[in-house]
Amino acid sequence: MTTTKLLTLAAAAMLALACTNKAKNAAKGNGNGAKAKAEAAHCERIAIDSTMTLISIKDNAEPKYMPNSLFYGKEDSALVEALSSSGKVESSVSCFIIETQGKRALFDTGNGPARGGKLMERLEELGIAPDSIDYLLLTHLHNDHIGGMTRGDTAVFSRAEVYVAQKEYDYWVANGKADSPAAKAMRAYQGRLHRFEYSDALPLGIVPMAAPGHTPGHTAYQKGRLLIVGDLFHGLSLQLIDLRLCADYDMDRRRAIETRLKFSNYARDNGLLTAGMHYPGNGTSDLVRSKKIVGTIY
Repeated sequence: MTTTKLLTLAAAAMLALACTNKAKNAAKGNGNGAKAKAEAAHCERIAIDSTMTLISIKDNAEPKYMPNSLFYGKEDSALVEALSSSGKVESSVSCFIIETQGKRALFDTGNGPARGGKLMERLEELGIAPDSIDYLLLTHLHNDHIGGMTRGDTAVFSRAEVYVAQKEYDYWVANGKADSPAAKAMRAYQGRLHRFEYSDALPLGIVPMAAPGHTPGHTAYQKGRLLIVGDLFHGLSLQLIDLRLCADYDMDRRRAIETRLKFSNYARDNGLLTAGMHYPGNGTSDLVRSKKIVGTIY
């Protein structure tokens, strides 16, 4: 065989191999792209600064909306209808993870699989194993925030140290029913459960802040320029227009309004990024549409 023929055959073989590899890489790329697109619909990584990443995770499977009637209160139905012509307000059920100092802290756990929660599926998509969660911090003990803590009577996050405000624990567990979801969830983490006062130092430099009104011990958490506000808002786009509108879920309307005004002003004055468990989109907002309000609270 001549040298020319050998070179021709070699070139053909190299071209065939290149085409095969290109096809494989394209297929692989399409797969990764599809996965990335799926993740983007309900998970997002946000760089807070050079030392911390926020992972926003949607627990709801489908788009979620709050009906206008949820915000009527005793006197606000006409105002709500005027401000929200569609009859509903976009919302969500979200959980958040911060990654910093080589650790992971999870804030709330959503509804749990039995009530349609998707947190565990989202974590699997992200490649985050439940036993890689170092800390679990709870904003409050409503079912859509603690439902994913347990499977049956077993703790889902086998290594996590759990933190909850003493006041919240006292209301729902110490003074509540022994067979309540909150009591069962707390028992599952016995030995790793920490009930804190707001003056206590928490891991990773996370600062707990009293945010009562939605529940007695509802808690916000600050880490650097990130402020996780729990259920400060249920219908963000509506309540940003008037911070004094409350959802029916708020147990103490007056205190909920005071807290919402306080933290909204605090976030705006200090340039903080807030993350809310019922915010739409990627779960974060700088609250730039809210107005600094002082004076009478109705």
